[in-house]
Amino acid sequence: MRQQFLIRLSACIFAAFLLTAGLVYFQFSTRLEDRAEQMIKTRLSDMLDFMMHVEQAVGFLNRVNNASTTDRANALAEIITLDPDVLRKQEELQGICNRLGAEQIAVTDADGIIEAAVPESLVGRNLADGEDVIPIVSLSERGDEILAEVSDLSRGSMRFANVKRQDRPGRVRLGFRTRLEQQARAESSLDNTPLRLRLGKNGHIVIFRRGVCLTHERSEIPETDLLALEPGRVHIIQADSADFYAYAVDANGYRLVGVLPAQEVYGAGWRTVKVMVISNLLLFMLIFGVVSWLLQRIVLRGISQVNESLMEITEGDLERKVEVATCPEFVRLSNGINFMVDSLRSVGEERQSHVKRDLELARTIQSTVLPTKFPAFPNVEQFDLYATCMQASEVGGDFYDFSMPDKKHLHFLVADVDASGIAAALFMMRAMTIIRALTRAGGTPQSIVTEANRELCQGNQTGIHMALFYGNLDITTGMLEFVNAGRLHGLCQTDGGQYSQLALRADDVLGDQPDMQFHTETRQLVPGDRLFLYTEGVLNATNTHNIPFSEARLKEVLHGELPTVTDALQRVQSSLRQYLEGGRMERDVTMLALEFLGEPANEIELDFTPEQVEDAALHVAHQMEELLAAPSDIIGMQDSLRVVLRDLPLGVPVHMSFNCTEQRAEMLLSFPAPRCNPLEHSPALVVDESSYDFTDNQENMVKLCKNLI
Repeated sequence: MRQQFLIRLSACIFAAFLLTAGLVYFQFSTRLEDRAEQMIKTRLSDMLDFMMHVEQAVGFLNRVNNASTTDRANALAEIITLDPDVLRKQEELQGICNRLGAEQIAVTDADGIIEAAVPESLVGRNLADGEDVIPIVSLSERGDEILAEVSDLSRGSMRFANVKRQDRPGRVRLGFRTRLEQQARAESSLDNTPLRLRLGKNGHIVIFRRGVCLTHERSEIPETDLLALEPGRVHIIQADSADFYAYAVDANGYRLVGVLPAQEVYGAGWRTVKVMVISNLLLFMLIFGVVSWLLQRIVLRGISQVNESLMEITEGDLERKVEVATCPEFVRLSNGINFMVDSLRSVGEERQSHVKRDLELARTIQSTVLPTKFPAFPNVEQFDLYATCMQASEVGGDFYDFSMPDKKHLHFLVADVDASGIAAALFMMRAMTIIRALTRAGGTPQSIVTEANRELCQGNQTGIHMALFYGNLDITTGMLEFVNAGRLHGLCQTDGGQYSQLALRADDVLGDQPDMQFHTETRQLVPGDRLFLYTEGVLNATNTHNIPFSEARLKEVLHGELPTVTDALQRVQSSLRQYLEGGRMERDVTMLALEFLGEPANEIELDFTPEQVEDAALHVAHQMEELLAAPSDIIGMQDSLRVVLRDLPLGVPVHMSFNCTEQRAEMLLSFPAPRCNPLEHSPALVVDESSYDFTDNQENMVKLCKNLI
């Protein structure tokens, strides 16, 4: 035994080691890939932030220079206005140019001929020809101010500001060198930021703009492959017999691609994995040795002692005690064996204990088969249902059940088995199984009850009978079909008034005659109607004075404002318990309460005029779509609305009442005189019903109905 145990233990330890090694491999590989992805994303994000800040700085400098250039040109124009003679004083004009920090001044007449300039060689030229200025970027144009930048290949870029003269027609042009901007752009060039293009130790960042690579360092991966990468996702690319992680980001006309060698990602990680695998191997070997020693010392030795004691007990020595205390588990095992041996001395008590446990088990099984989850159908709004069962002994025969085999019908039942104890519980379980199977197969209440009676009569050696109320409620119309077999009772409440006795025709009970014919009864329920079904045990419950609960007391308990059937049934339960204090309950008590609520309201009221007919049609479509009406039905109802309102005068107020259920859509249109019949000359409508009426209050009414089933 010890050898087999060690072999199995070693196999389990080895399997655990392999599983752990696999998990470590999977975890580290996933973590390393995530780490590589995060590192590339972070570096690309930093690079994007850097480029954005550079663009913002250059743009700010550009805007400042633009404003400064225009303001200085306006200042020069004002100086000329105040002192026109300055145009004839070349030295003074040169001094003004220097003080303004300008490179060039040109003042023209109305024809664009330069009459004064710095340098003086520009005098006489036509500024309108623009021979000396080639605009490359239009920076701004604000009223009479024109700002332009030109490229002078010999001396660099220059920015010009042209403004109107204030003293007479003509223009004033001021030119400035853009050395600061050029210096800022040069210093922010990617060529001057090589460190920012590094990624890890051996990785790098490649930047494209409109498909052109802006970085001098070339990647091992072809540029076409980098441009074809899907942005926002890590790609593994093989190039030059090596694997690389690549991640692309597109922003503001740029494409940034981070390239990182896979060897750099996995290098340190694999060393860590190897260390962990070796550590786990040593750990598992240590665990194997410790567990083997502990099991040998604690478990195997204890099992051997227990077996020796059991051998003596099985040979008839009932005085033998098992006393193994190597661990708490063996203490409990020893106590259990000793308890079992003591129990053998009192067979009668053991039998009684078995019977009690069997009854408790039967009670548990019986209670679990009854549906106890309420609300039973939380997504169905057409009815409210609640039921309960109180057993007089450990097990009983009363039960209830309900189900919805389809979306339109609710099947429910209340049954009273004319027996008690185990026999009644077994009969109840058999009856419930048969009826549930027949309900799932489909059929009317009459056919289901008839077939259930035939099945229950077969093999009914004990002659147990069962009273049954079986109902089938159409939750869309409120039509109730039911069969009452036996002596079940029922109360009905209509219009929120008093409960009255439900007139039930009592057929024979189930389980007596296999050829018994049962009769179907019907009752039309309207929204708000309530049914209260109960077994004989409610009326037979007696108090300490041996007085039955009675139907009159039941109606008195149900009287009053009870918002839901759950409240009603729970009030009856509470009253029964109070009434039975010190008394007795001779039979099981089973109750089922049902309230028919009808179809949920889905009605709209709308006022509009004929020219707003499309808005009304949209409301109609929305209401019908909520009930999953067919598109053809929706279009038909909308077209009929348009046909009715087509010949009405514009501006006539129209009131529409629209109600839609899963079966039918109804529309009532009313509008004041003059009297006219919109249906008189209309083509055939696609609705199922249409009518016109003229009421005494001088209103025309048109009713349109469409069946949706």
